[in-house]
Amino acid sequence: MWTTKTFLTKTKRGNIIKIVREHYLRDDLLCGSAACNTCPHKDDEFVLDGKPKSICTLFSYPHYLILDTNVVLHQIDVLEEDALSNVIILQTVLEEVKHQNTAIYQRLLEIIANKKRKFYSFVNEHHKDTYIERNPGEKQNDRNDRAIRKAAVWYETHLSINSVVGQFPKIVLLTDDENNRKIAQEEGIVCCSIKDYVENVTGFIGLLDKLSKNVAPEACSKDALYPAHLTPAQIHEGIRGGKLHQGTFRASRDNFLEGTAVINGFEKPVSILFVK
Repeated sequence: MWTTKTFLTKTKRGNIIKIVREHYLRDDLLCGSAACNTCPHKDDEFVLDGKPKSICTLFSYPHYLILDTNVVLHQIDVLEEDALSNVIILQTVLEEVKHQNTAIYQRLLEIIANKKRKFYSFVNEHHKDTYIERNPGEKQNDRNDRAIRKAAVWYETHLSINSVVGQFPKIVLLTDDENNRKIAQEEGIVCCSIKDYVENVTGFIGLLDKLSKNVAPEACSKDALYPAHLTPAQIHEGIRGGKLHQGTFRASRDNFLEGTAVINGFEKPVSILFVK
């Protein structure tokens, strides 16, 4: 089956044209879980364990993790560790990560390609039971959050009905978006922040050190510690002129004089070495 979206747009010459886009939906996309007795998996198509072992004391029962986009973008160092497994990466998240940061997108693809890690890519945007339309006036980010929650609910229901064993794996949504967590809890989705999850992981020393402190506490002072090298106007002018580049700096965990910068438009991070 498929859905169609029709809208009008205006060309540079002032002509009005109608654009029709078709979006194909399927009902035969596999869930990837060995706990499912309905999806027609082949032996080599099982990615997620039937009885995943929990390493987090917050959730003693077997569960799969579903990540939102910001968790992937900000905590890729944690994901690259062997600690987390049986993780579902939704197509919604993959596309958002690819759009926002190609370097992290490539790192995520490498994790998914490693069969030992048990990261399963689920094409929720083309499954008839998980695809959703964007509501009028709805922001794209809010629509994507809703799509992630929709997929989480579908997985929970799908596994509860079609489980091979008595105790089916639950779904835990990891998101650092407080509003998203609130809505998810209201919809009956088990969720928590990546920080709370990692802090309660057992058996993996040093995993907490990989956690990115990307969100500053609200109580922190916003006053600058040092005078600015350039004014905001000079910075914007430099970026527009190509003399400056905008990106995210990540300090090395091993050497305070080293780091990398993830720059928009660059395929790979740029190495930075500081000199005393």
